Amino acid sequence: MLKFFKNNKGSMLIDVIVSIGIIVLLSTISIPFFKKYQPNLKLNGAARELATDLRYAQQLTVTEQKIHQVVFDINNNQYQILKIDTATTTIKTVTLDSEINIKEITGLTDNKVIFNYYGGVAYSGQIILSNINNLTITINVKPSGYIQLE
Repeated sequence: MLKFFKNNKGSMLIDVIVSIGIIVLLSTISIPFFKKYQPNLKLNGAARELATDLRYAQQLTVTEQKIHQVVFDINNNQYQILKIDTATTTIKTVTLDSEINIKEITGLTDNKVIFNYYGGVAYSGQIILSNINNLTITINVKPSGYIQLE
């Protein structure tokens, strides 16, 4: 038995090569899955960012007692947070990723979410985002100002 252990030169190299081969094989199998799932991750991220920006505009309205609104531009696939005072000030502009689209906006007048001083909205509605896999996420804006992701 000692003879067997003494003559194993090069076995470590074979172990390393086999291990690298297994890693390459698993990577090759999993890459298409990750590429297919990536647009869904981008959609979830964009929806969360939009919901956060809506809540931010709401918070600014309540704390500053100045009207803030979020205006959606479907043609350019972007939205802006605006402060309405003696002059209109752009707080933030967000252009969505090329794989994410504003699919539909319902219930909102002129594609705007306008917050009042109490945090509510002038008109409730829905913003529907979609990706290249035709997966959609709906952001509901309730009359009370509650922002809900579906």
